[in-house]
Amino acid sequence: MYMFDQDVLKRVIELFSTMTEAEEINEESELIEDLELSSMDVMFLISSLEEEFQVSVPEKEIRKMVTVGDVVQIIQDLRK
Repeated sequence: MYMFDQDVLKRVIELFSTMTEAEEINEESELIEDLELSSMDVMFLISSLEEEFQVSVPEKEIRKMVTVGDVVQIIQDLRK
C-alpha cells in the first residue's frame, strides 16, 4: 500500500487526464489497460512529469510504471 503525497497524486492525475478519454482516473488506474495510453503517450507523459517535478526517471523505473499509483510513488521516491 502506497502513501501518496496528495499534491503529487493530483498533479499526476491532471497530466494523465489531458491524454486520455477515461472517465475516472485514480491511483489504481492502469496506464495501458484502463487509460488506453500508447507507449508514445506514456513517454510523453514521463517527459512532462520530469519537467514538472524536476526529476529524471531512469529507464528501469519506467518499466515499473503500470498504474497511476506506481507513477506517483516513483516520482515521490525520485524527489527525496
